[in-house]
Amino acid sequence: MRLCAVLTEESEQAYQNLIAKMMANGISTEQIYDVYVPEAARLLGEMWVQDKASFVDVTIGASRLQTLFRNRGVSGRTNWVDRSIPLGQSVLMIVPKFEDHSIGAFVVADQFRRHGLWVHMAIGLETGELQNLVGSGRFAMTGITTGSAKTLEPMAELIESLRANGRICPPIVVGGQIVTKSRDVEQRIGADFAVRTAREAIMRCGLASVVEPLSIDEGP
Repeated sequence: MRLCAVLTEESEQAYQNLIAKMMANGISTEQIYDVYVPEAARLLGEMWVQDKASFVDVTIGASRLQTLFRNRGVSGRTNWVDRSIPLGQSVLMIVPKFEDHSIGAFVVADQFRRHGLWVHMAIGLETGELQNLVGSGRFAMTGITTGSAKTLEPMAELIESLRANGRICPPIVVGGQIVTKSRDVEQRIGADFAVRTAREAIMRCGLASVVEPLSIDEGP
């Protein structure tokens, strides 16, 4: 994919010019953010796992993808990272400290928001801080994305810690490349559900959505 290639180039303008060219050729903004960006994020993750790209290259690419999403939110009416929405249902999206990259979580969070959910991002927080958030009663779902089998053990430990706080714990949902590459993920790490798309997570947790199934339901 050309977008994935230019995201790791030295020139900061390369990926911006490509996106402008895509739009000039009739590719909509929705297609870029719902199809091309998640696919680029997936390919970056695979390149890292298969040693086809250095950590620096993948970090630069992921950072630029996050910039795209932040710029998209800034151009809207409200703050992208943490905002209110019509349904009043809330999701806590966790990016654990042991995860190298967070772009997958940002992609899914954006999809949740367009389904009508309020999303709070918890990035690199300590276990105690996450326990307080999960046990606060504010959230109807706790989402965690991961891309590597190497994170299964620390993921299981994190989920066990979240459940051990003695308070009400909303359903814990995991997603990302690990779901497609490993069997019985939820049983192995103690999650309630392992899902491939934002809509599947919403349905499994019994939440409502304001949109019909569209391309935004594609997994990151």
